Amino acid sequence: MSRIKRLLRPILFGLIVLLAVLFGLMLGKGGGIAELWTDVQSLFGREKYQLDPNDPVLKAGLPRPDPLAGIPNGPLNELLRPDLTPEQQTQIVGQMLMDYWTNVRSLPNGTWEEIREQLAGKNKKDLAFVPKEHPAMTTNTFRRKPDEPGIHLHVISSSGCAFQLIYEGPDKQPFTDDDQIRNYPPDLVFK
Repeated sequence: MSRIKRLLRPILFGLIVLLAVLFGLMLGKGGGIAELWTDVQSLFGREKYQLDPNDPVLKAGLPRPDPLAGIPNGPLNELLRPDLTPEQQTQIVGQMLMDYWTNVRSLPNGTWEEIREQLAGKNKKDLAFVPKEHPAMTTNTFRRKPDEPGIHLHVISSSGCAFQLIYEGPDKQPFTDDDQIRNYPPDLVFK
């Protein structure tokens, strides 16, 4: 009998500790007995929890991909930076086009495909300024990302280096009231 009493004490103590832990879990989460039962089942592997790959908590620790990885150095690489204003974006594109004109003595013009080819080296000097498949030129405009507003090129004078850059604005549609237009040269006036 004394042996049973000696074994009963540690068993009762263990049971009290287990109940205290379970009660603490139940109170700590605030889910009640149902939540506690779910937690107990998950401890034994009966509940299968699946992670949501779109959970922002899971994505927070992932490294952000470098948009410039694998792209050779070029004048449009700065356009891929995430924190640029429309003015800064048009400045980058405008400077590249002015450099193009300085070297080739004409501006790229024609369809978007022809402009891409000319900037990629299909011009009278065979100078490539950017790869044809540069991420900033994969849509129908100069664009930082496919889902952001783009910059349209409107050549006024190919040999005289007169052009406009038309930033689409929030509606992502060219030639609307929210567009921002930048003239090159700045004093360009239409008559």
